[in-house]
Order: sequence, then structure tokens, then C-alpha cells
Amino acid sequence: MKYLFLVLAFLAMVALATPTTALPSGATPISSKTIEGILEQDLWYKSGTLRIRGRLFLPRGSAQVAGIVYNHGGVTGLSNLAAKRCRELAQAGFAVFASSYRGEDGSDGKVEVAKGEVDDVLAGFAWFKTHPRVNPKRIAQFGTSHGALIGLLGSARVSDFRGLVFAYGVADIVAWYEHLVKTNQLADDQLTKDTYGNGPTDRPNSFAIRMGLTVVPKLPSAMPVLIVQGGKDVIVPPAQAEALHATLEQYQKPSTLKIYPNSEHGFVITQEAAAKKSKQAGLEARAAWADIQKFLLEQTK
Repeated sequence: MKYLFLVLAFLAMVALATPTTALPSGATPISSKTIEGILEQDLWYKSGTLRIRGRLFLPRGSAQVAGIVYNHGGVTGLSNLAAKRCRELAQAGFAVFASSYRGEDGSDGKVEVAKGEVDDVLAGFAWFKTHPRVNPKRIAQFGTSHGALIGLLGSARVSDFRGLVFAYGVADIVAWYEHLVKTNQLADDQLTKDTYGNGPTDRPNSFAIRMGLTVVPKLPSAMPVLIVQGGKDVIVPPAQAEALHATLEQYQKPSTLKIYPNSEHGFVITQEAAAKKSKQAGLEARAAWADIQKFLLEQTK
């Protein structure tokens, strides 16, 4: 009897220390690995008729925890640094889900830029909240750059998110397009041409569906937004963050704007590179990361 008790106690300890690998229905596993106690699972899930790749990060143990839907920046998939930040959120106690939107990392379809990608994130969110480790009533959204706009547009379509981190994203796409033209940063690749044509007058509907400011009235009134912006961002300038903050306040939506004066585009994810550029930029990157985690913890209590 004594030995049986010891065996049961050992099995209980293993269950508490080892993340579960079982996936709820709606997702197909690709691979899994454990890094520093964090279980990372690559998987396929459905967004409409498309098969989309996602990655799940689970903290130690078997208890139900708060969840974060992370929307990465760019159009080339989930980077190693973005995965590292997701892992850090899991180490802080969150379950994290990150989508590799359509056209990325082997996902079906093609990149659409803040269009079909919104559907992909919301489909991933619908699956994520069924996971036994995730408390479906304690999920927030965190997006950077392209992912920030995806998060903003998605938050206007569902009411389940407890908060949104909008990090150096485009809120007024017409003003942003004009900024790129004025500063000679407008790309000449096929994706840019397909998305924006010759500008707002040429493709008014294309700009309208990606206009973050116009969806602000549809955001849940009780969903706080934390806007994180680099003061030296020349790709997405601070005016974008300021415009979103002003619009949120106009519609009496809870909003906090934090501008880090020495930081450039992408600084939250590329913290290591920011630290190499200057001491001030490194300190700001770490401070912003701490501010984001504090916000996420507060909103998912």
C-alpha cells in the first residue's frame, strides 16, 4: 500500500510538471518540442476552406490558464524572435497561440495583407479557446505591425477578447500610404501593387477594408487597448498611434498610448537588436515588454 501511494504521488507530480500534448478537435498536429518546460506544438487548423499553420505555446502543468492570441508582423511567417517572445509569455504563465496566416509557412492561399488574415486569426482563436488548458473567458490579443492591424480589425468582429495590444501598427492606411510615397518607402513588388494599386483613388475599397480607424466604434466598450509605439519609427510613424488613440478616446473606448522616444519599428520583438543600437533603445525595449506583459496580466485576471 505504501508503494502504491508513492507511485500515485509520483504520477501526480509528473502530471503537474509536464504539459499535455493532446489537441482538441479541429487541429492536426505537425510536431512538438519542449524548450525550458514550455511545450511548443506546430499544427494545422482550418480557416474556411484553407489549411492554416499555427503554433501553440503551453506553460508547465495542467491547470487552465489565461490565453494570448499573438499576431505577428510582416508577411513571411512566424520568425524565430517572435516565437521567442511567445515562449516568454508562456513562461509568464500564459497559453499562447500564433497563426502563420494564409500564404505563410506552408499555409494554403496567398498573402492578402490584413484581409483574409483576419479570418485566419479569428478561426484560430475559435479553436484556441476550446483547448482544455485555456480559460475561454480570459483571452487577450497582442499584435505587432501588420499583426496589430489584424488584431484591431478582428476585435471589431468578436466581443470575446479581454484586451488588445496594438504595437506599432497601421491604423489609418490612407495616411500611411501617403507617408510611404512621401518618404520614398513604397515598395514596387507585386504584393504591394495587388493590394494598393495606384493608391486610394485607384483602389478605394482596398483601402476601406483595411482602415483601422473606421472599426473603432465597433470595438467592445469594455476592451482596453494598449498602444505601443517607437518614437523613431520611420516605417510606421508615431502619427499612426496618436490617430488611433485619439479616435478611441473620441468613441470613449479605454485606451493607453505609450511612445518610447528612442525606439524604432519592431523594437518589442527585436529587443536584442535594439540593445545593440543604443543603451536607451535597449532599456526602452525591455520596458515596453514589461509594460505589455503587465497589461496582458491585468486584462486576463
